[in-house]
Amino acid sequence: MKKKIDITKSLWKNKYFILLSILAFCLIIAVLALSARLNKVSANCDVTPAKTSPSMYASDRKTKIHELTHYRLPKHVIPLNYKLLLRPNMGNKTFSGKVNIKIHITEPTKNITIHSNKLDISSVKLKRKKREIIIASTIRTNDDREFFIIELGHEIEINNYELILVFTGRLDRGYVSFYQSTLKSGRTMVASKFEPTYARQAFPCFDEPDFKATYDISLVKPLSYVALSNMNAISSKVEDDRQFEIVTFATSVPMSTYLACFVICDFDFKQNEINSNGIGKNFILRSFSQKHQMHKIDFAQDIGKRATEFYIKYYEVPFPLPKLDMIAIPDYVSGATEHWGLITYRETSFLVDETTASSRNKINVANTVAHELAHMWFGNLVTMKWWDDLWLNEGFASYMQVKALNAIEPSWTMMDQFLIKTMHSVLVTDAKLSSHSIVQSVATPDEITAIFDSISYNKGASVLRMLEGFIGEENFRLGVSDYLKKYKYSNTITKDLLASLEPYFKKEYPNLSIFYIMDTWTRQMGYPLLTLSKGDQPNQYVVTQKRFLLDPEVTSTNDTDYKYRWFVPITYTSSNGTNRNIIWFPDTAENVVVTVGEAESWIKINNKQIGYYRVNYPLEMWQKLIEQLKAKSEQLTISDRSHLLDDAFALAEARVIPYDVALSLSSYLRVEEDYVPWETAARIFLSLSDKLTNSLSDNLNIYVQQLVKPLYEKQIWQKTNLGVIEGLLRTRILSLATRCQLPDAQAKVRTMFLNWLNSHGTENVLTIETDLRDFVYYYGMQSATQQEWEKLWNIYLEEEDAQEQTKLRHALAAPRDTTILRKYLTLAWDEKNIRSQDYLTVVGYISGNPSGTALVWDDVRTRWTELVGRFSLNSRYLGNLIPTVTSSFNTQLKLKEMEVFFDQYPEAGAGAASRRRALETVKNNIKWTDHNQASVLDFLKNHQQI
Repeated sequence: MKKKIDITKSLWKNKYFILLSILAFCLIIAVLALSARLNKVSANCDVTPAKTSPSMYASDRKTKIHELTHYRLPKHVIPLNYKLLLRPNMGNKTFSGKVNIKIHITEPTKNITIHSNKLDISSVKLKRKKREIIIASTIRTNDDREFFIIELGHEIEINNYELILVFTGRLDRGYVSFYQSTLKSGRTMVASKFEPTYARQAFPCFDEPDFKATYDISLVKPLSYVALSNMNAISSKVEDDRQFEIVTFATSVPMSTYLACFVICDFDFKQNEINSNGIGKNFILRSFSQKHQMHKIDFAQDIGKRATEFYIKYYEVPFPLPKLDMIAIPDYVSGATEHWGLITYRETSFLVDETTASSRNKINVANTVAHELAHMWFGNLVTMKWWDDLWLNEGFASYMQVKALNAIEPSWTMMDQFLIKTMHSVLVTDAKLSSHSIVQSVATPDEITAIFDSISYNKGASVLRMLEGFIGEENFRLGVSDYLKKYKYSNTITKDLLASLEPYFKKEYPNLSIFYIMDTWTRQMGYPLLTLSKGDQPNQYVVTQKRFLLDPEVTSTNDTDYKYRWFVPITYTSSNGTNRNIIWFPDTAENVVVTVGEAESWIKINNKQIGYYRVNYPLEMWQKLIEQLKAKSEQLTISDRSHLLDDAFALAEARVIPYDVALSLSSYLRVEEDYVPWETAARIFLSLSDKLTNSLSDNLNIYVQQLVKPLYEKQIWQKTNLGVIEGLLRTRILSLATRCQLPDAQAKVRTMFLNWLNSHGTENVLTIETDLRDFVYYYGMQSATQQEWEKLWNIYLEEEDAQEQTKLRHALAAPRDTTILRKYLTLAWDEKNIRSQDYLTVVGYISGNPSGTALVWDDVRTRWTELVGRFSLNSRYLGNLIPTVTSSFNTQLKLKEMEVFFDQYPEAGAGAASRRRALETVKNNIKWTDHNQASVLDFLKNHQQI
């Protein structure tokens, strides 16, 4: 008892010490708990998405997190404003500049890190309230990360500062960043192209999309030239030498570095006023081109005006700048870039001469213009935080361009054309292990530029179209409008868009999560195959799902949180009509049951192919669908018919159904009279032809001749005033008939071509109608002599119209004579003959000719070091050359040659994913030959007459 009392007294005596000990212990526990929580949070932050992309296996996550942070700028220095002066010297192809960057320091620091690449920085100063701060002599660069690190030598406190840098650079390092372009007249101009990571080559900056800042830009130009930038010019000052002028532009709205733009040229322009219909102020839209091409900008200007007015009304958000310019640039590496207030285009993507441009040319230009204008809001006003969410920019613009054109040119039926222009091609890409998820973690400049691909653009657009399909058009529009209003001038991630759409989604589906549904589509690559089988009741069908892969033998690991299953919206059409209700197939369910009316004899899943998935049916149902196609059932829309063709041949290639089923379905084409299904069929037959040897493809040609002949006989070759879609159908039928060697078509094309070629340059030149020129030039040249090729080559060298030049470049690659093709390949390397922007396309044209494939493959391997020197490994266009050239390879020998080549040049840069895709394609081709060629040949031989 006494001992117990003593302990109590002792405890009381040391009560403060004990209390402090307890508090310290609690503090340690709290810190440990907080650390664990932060670690958990970091695994779900923007750097590492909660639902990892397929390429991020668990063992790689620590490495990937390091890569992501390794290439990112520190966040404690934030740019507020750039005051930038650029002085290009077109004589010696250099430029000089000075940039004053107002920055905010958010925590004490001893260094400032910015981006700089291929610039010589001669002076660095840091000021606070006009007082200069001493900078340590140590200034480090990191070429790998493209960092410029300023060591201050002492710690500076939280505050605003001004960073001043003087620098020089070159204008002749390709067609990205700030560069010089030479016109055919010999005159020069300068332009910029910064997306995604090239602004750092023009001026030192914080070159990441979420470092938004305002810009005060000044450009020095020759007196006779015009200077353009994102904003309107507010002042100009002639320099003392009376040769140059400094043009200063208004302060910009906050924007990312990749959206800044500078052009100095001696172009002219046309303009229209944009009617904002009370949503903001009216403003001026201007289109610029070289002065002798002013008659070619009317089409793009008209589309631009109407599309812009559509977007203002659709988004219900004003265009925030006082002006909007568009310009066609002779040397441009991309099709176009959405620089805010100054959209830059390749000439073929913008200029339309009514005397030379085809309907296809016009639609392509309209698509590009509508795409870039959509970005003014979706991408520019609201921008993704990091390139992981590039699809928020490109997928959305790719879908909105279709909606805009469908609204302003309804006769073009762009929603049906979405399948052939956007969806079908990416379904092929995404059915391979070399694909990637829509939301994809990227770090390096090479990784960033590489994801400007069909997954970000085409799959992104297709998934948005599916989302709109189940949420409803008006709900989708309202959610997008809310998103733009809430996040204007800010940066977002995918969940921010979904959060704006969620309230409208919940009105229809209160018990479902739009976040979860969309994560199954955006955070894992690939898509499902839905398979129908008969249920227990006569009017019931059981639907199951699994991942669709073109190669059924590959091993696919379940390396995503969703195990390659999807939350699928199912729609269907039956003999009783279209069922518009959504049947949801959760990723966690084994199957769903679709119940139809007892009298419904057939069912077709996925109305208008709005869902991003494929469908397989029991063989007897395939037969019923074939019968409906042959009977020209009104229940099956244009898109439905195109969908059935595309799915059937994909399933046959993947050995899900016999090729007899797919080929039997194609036999309905004898009664098909619409453009989109025929365009789908033409692509399928072209793909089949590439897989067959020359002797076997003759059997395919005979089969296709029989399918196309009924509609071919209804077409006319003479000039006619058809609508756009009717014109596209005529061109498709005549060109397909020529390609499959229908004798009448071949004879007409060769005669038309020679009449034009031999009369060219004379007073009585025999012209070819614009819609027919592309394929008449090409197929007319297939049996060309050396003399005929030389004449066409000289015509090309004299041609000034960009659209016509494209047609001629393609035709020059058509001859079967390898001597001619070798000469073309040699001449094309010279930039005096073929601009660098077009060289890789020409190489692709030559390799697409069976007579030129081996020739190009040898040349690419021999010239690879030179190609890298000219285009750089950072060029995704160079990377894409490999899958283009090797796409028809189907032997182990060629596969081995590819592997040896890749071992010899292991550094792939932005082409790393393209190499994986190329290897997988060739392996698939080899297996296709082994498993499918015999059955295809048997069918074709047995169906010489339909």
